[in-house]
Amino acid sequence: MANVPMPPWAHLASGLNIILFSIPTIIAAVYWLGRRDAFVLFAVLGVFALTIETVAISTGFPYGHFSYSEMLGYRLFGKTPWTVMLAWTPLILAAFVIAEKLLSSLWLKIVAIALLLTAFDLVLDPGAVKLGFWEFSDGGWYYAVPWSNFAGWVFSGLIGAGILHFILGRIGPLLPAPVQMIHSGFLTLFFWTAFAAFSSMLIPVLVGLISLILMIVVYRAHYYSFDDMVVLVDEQNKPIATAPKLPIHSDETPLHRAFSVFLFNRSGQLLLQRRAEHKKTWGGIWSNSCCGHLMLHESVLSAAKRRLKYELGMNGIDLEVVLPEYRYRAEKDGIVENELCPVLVGFTNADPELNPDEVADFRWVDWMDFVDQVSEPENAFSPWAIEETMLLEQSSEFRDLYQENTSIRDV
Repeated sequence: MANVPMPPWAHLASGLNIILFSIPTIIAAVYWLGRRDAFVLFAVLGVFALTIETVAISTGFPYGHFSYSEMLGYRLFGKTPWTVMLAWTPLILAAFVIAEKLLSSLWLKIVAIALLLTAFDLVLDPGAVKLGFWEFSDGGWYYAVPWSNFAGWVFSGLIGAGILHFILGRIGPLLPAPVQMIHSGFLTLFFWTAFAAFSSMLIPVLVGLISLILMIVVYRAHYYSFDDMVVLVDEQNKPIATAPKLPIHSDETPLHRAFSVFLFNRSGQLLLQRRAEHKKTWGGIWSNSCCGHLMLHESVLSAAKRRLKYELGMNGIDLEVVLPEYRYRAEKDGIVENELCPVLVGFTNADPELNPDEVADFRWVDWMDFVDQVSEPENAFSPWAIEETMLLEQSSEFRDLYQENTSIRDV
């Protein structure tokens, strides 16, 4: 792209690339805020980006007089490509995450976001002008880009950062800002840094490399996995906070969301698993088929299916919530489990493929034999599996479901 003529279909590739590059940050925002609030965030920031770009094209403020070509997709009102909202928003979110992780003062964060955005533009603007994505009417000192453009990026970055923090203040995220929202910005900067290198643009290459290294450092220092964050709730199951899974399990474990799965084969046997020895809670103990925690903004069914795949390598199993209100508290070796834990039931004829980090062994057992075993005072099963089994045995909904899906007709 740096050294050959652009083909006639280049506008299609450019628009598609912007969409593809934005997807990782969109996904991270959904995990962070939920679908509705992530949509609101992207919509507001995207509309702001389109508005200020359109004003600048019409008036010259704040970037200077410039115009877009057709290379970035359909131009709204004949001025600004709609893809701008998907190009600019991931960049400000990447800058936001970096500022959020490195600074504590709100005002310093806002200034840092604006400056980081301007640094990103020092990388991408020269390449975009060379490709003909946009053009400044009077050229400029920095690879045909005027100083007013970068002053405009500082100005729009300050406003955008203020809008971003205002929205987040209204939403009140329960999760820390995830570094996964850097992904799209990293992809974009990597592309334009490489383009600058092939175009022999030294300054954009240097700024791009420094920005990429900063992103990597922040990412490695502050990464967390969404499924490692436990959702803490009140007595009405309303989320009140999140916390890392391992540290939160202690002698004073707060109430949090979880689930428990009982899988049966068509012969009516229950799948049991022996928990990996190194697990912090009930390591090495035999328990029901699968257990886990919900991510924030995740349904019980989605969480159960995710965990079945992760622990047991099992897909495509229909599950039904049979005990939606189950709750328990148990203690072993000074570690407390304190969970709102809906119980799901499913049926399969497949054997699991164990993840050794989670499961040490498995076996199929006759359901009624298992009911008898857990009723014995000295049984060695997990306390939640025992209580859940007794509750399932008392449930007419479970009996009907069991008989409909197995060859056993008398439970």
